[in-house]
Amino acid sequence: MSPKLIKYFAYGSLILFSPLIFLTLGMYFNWFGVYEGAGENVQEARSYTILGKGIDTPIDESVKQILFGDLHVHSTFSLDAFLGNLPIVQGEGVHPVSDACNFARFCSNLDFFAVTDHAEWLTRREWKDTISSIQNCASTSSDLDNPPIIPLLGWEWTQKSITKSKHYGHKNVILRSIESDAIPLRPIGAEGKFFESLLRMPISNMLSASLYDFKNRQNYFNFRHRKLITENLNRCSADVAVRDLPDDCIERAITPEILFNKLDDWGYDSIVIPHGTAWGNTAPPLAAWDTQLNKKNHNPDYQKLIELYSGHGNTEEYRSWRTLNVTKDDILSCPQPSPGFTPECHQAGEIIRERCRVSAGSIEECDKRARAARENHVNSNPFGLLTVPGSESNEWLDSGQCLDCFLPAFNYRPQMSAQYALAIRDFTNEEPQGYRFGFIGSSDNHQSRPGTGYKEVLRYLNSDSKYSSKNNLLLSMGPKKEPQLPSTKILDLKKFEDQISLPRKVERISSFLYTGGLVAAHSKGRNREALWNSMDTREVYATSGDRILLWFDLMNHDSGLIQPMGSEVDLKNNPIFRVKAIGAQIQKPGCDLNTNAKVSEVISQLCKGECFNPSDLRKIITSIEIVRIRPQSYSGEPIDPLIEDPWKTFKCEPSQEGCEVEFEDEQFLGSNREIVYYARVIQEPSQAINANGFSCDFNENGQCIAVNLCGEEKGQEAGDCLGLVEERAWSSPIFVKVPKKPL
Repeated sequence: MSPKLIKYFAYGSLILFSPLIFLTLGMYFNWFGVYEGAGENVQEARSYTILGKGIDTPIDESVKQILFGDLHVHSTFSLDAFLGNLPIVQGEGVHPVSDACNFARFCSNLDFFAVTDHAEWLTRREWKDTISSIQNCASTSSDLDNPPIIPLLGWEWTQKSITKSKHYGHKNVILRSIESDAIPLRPIGAEGKFFESLLRMPISNMLSASLYDFKNRQNYFNFRHRKLITENLNRCSADVAVRDLPDDCIERAITPEILFNKLDDWGYDSIVIPHGTAWGNTAPPLAAWDTQLNKKNHNPDYQKLIELYSGHGNTEEYRSWRTLNVTKDDILSCPQPSPGFTPECHQAGEIIRERCRVSAGSIEECDKRARAARENHVNSNPFGLLTVPGSESNEWLDSGQCLDCFLPAFNYRPQMSAQYALAIRDFTNEEPQGYRFGFIGSSDNHQSRPGTGYKEVLRYLNSDSKYSSKNNLLLSMGPKKEPQLPSTKILDLKKFEDQISLPRKVERISSFLYTGGLVAAHSKGRNREALWNSMDTREVYATSGDRILLWFDLMNHDSGLIQPMGSEVDLKNNPIFRVKAIGAQIQKPGCDLNTNAKVSEVISQLCKGECFNPSDLRKIITSIEIVRIRPQSYSGEPIDPLIEDPWKTFKCEPSQEGCEVEFEDEQFLGSNREIVYYARVIQEPSQAINANGFSCDFNENGQCIAVNLCGEEKGQEAGDCLGLVEERAWSSPIFVKVPKKPL
């Protein structure tokens, strides 16, 4: 090639590739990224409806009403939400804090909500903008005693560990006040190895996305901008008092004890709400509530409530099966399958056995390799999924799942369930310590959409189930299956010591993501103070999303006063309870709002034309179940007999007026121990997103032989993955004990 041609080729290449070079440099040096703020709250008024007042019931509710809300919502100030809302992964782009206010008012018609972004990523600027947006949302009405919406402020403390003894889980901190002089200067996060993994994302990912999805390139520039800011944040000193720290540092609390101590130092009223406790995609297989039931890591002054249900599933129910067996000497083994549960380690052996069979291996050889696979999976805990090279999602069938639970969390952890928490005690101190949780539901929505359970529509928006087999970015990566080598991979666990994220296949998880739940509060007024008092006294209940009306009361207290759900009582007689429930209003399609231009824009962009739009007809309550839990009376007392679920079941006659029952525990006095009671109300079946889980094909023995995953081309690819489910509500427990005899 002549020098002249080389020169032309060089100039031509420069001209041809200069846009790419410019784009790469711009992405690297952050020339194009901008800060996306908290957005704008719509100030126009919307009327509200009191759902729990004026209903004909013998229970005195004349001064109380039922308010519905959502205490767990993320905006795209949470970096995982920002990533999950990028257009290339089926997202709509940025969803600021203001969207939560607008959605709660005009789409889901809530009475209250809280924005709880991950503290581990929140900058000082974002925290200030969140506060300002929440305050602005509250100012949509000048009537402080009867506002159309009660916005609350909070954050999420997002902790997890692959080690059972160091795993405490996720907790939302909810603040009582939104006044600037009663708010911590910065939220308090957990240790952030999980979050650092997002920050380590190579620049090539965003560069490739901006080229592939060029029309939406600004979204990827802004994500890069946001990531760079977070990477350069300074950590607060661990040994400096909270009020003496600089405003712009990132504060960490590595244990619940440190979190509680920091909240004590601030001195502002707050509630700490554990959530997602039984999620297998965040909790290690052997995780258990026992780890944090002590004076250091459980503070009953803060931890009064537990989020029982969210868009990530139900965490109520205890089961006797275990994901792994463990001896007193800490030797692990793979459990055998049992009704309602197949251990994942067992299925690892079955995958290898099938590969061996395809490779024409002998029965003896295939059995040998299957046993080795199970053992290897167990010994690689909690990274067992990685021991089967190139495994595909459908090969794992329904292993690891609670098959007889109501809309369960993925890879369920029964020792992290709410029932297990209420059953255990710590006997290391003179006075045994236990958990006394009230129950709430919420959404954990990551698109600034509180209260998404009002209608079972728009799976990609009203749930976090975004997976589609057409979206290659979400496909599980790894080598292809090699049937000629049907053996598992031996892991060197030392290489995983610093890894905090558990391996997972997102397309399986996508079948276990739902619309959100709700928290309902029996409140003496429609204002912040009355609402806070209801939460503080546990006079709240959870629903799976429907606005079921529920009352659960102790009727024969020695004082003569009715004791509502959440109460702790001493009782000299057998307790008598009353439960009343009324089904949720059946929703009509569309919206029925008198709108101006701004409200119409919200309805179009956020609601997508589907608002809370109740008819005059209600769903039918089919049954009321009573769960009775007898907390441990001595150290080591077996748990299984202590949880009676259900203890009593009452079938209800079909009626628009709901269902009411009264019952007595005639065994209470004779038991001479504290007993915990709560009500679970069941509605008639209705359609819901991902109600069928994996939607298995079964053989004649009832075994799952093929899964039909939500979002999969060969499964439930299109639409909302609907199935029938019995929506429900859970009352907060009533804690009853016999009075102590005087010395």
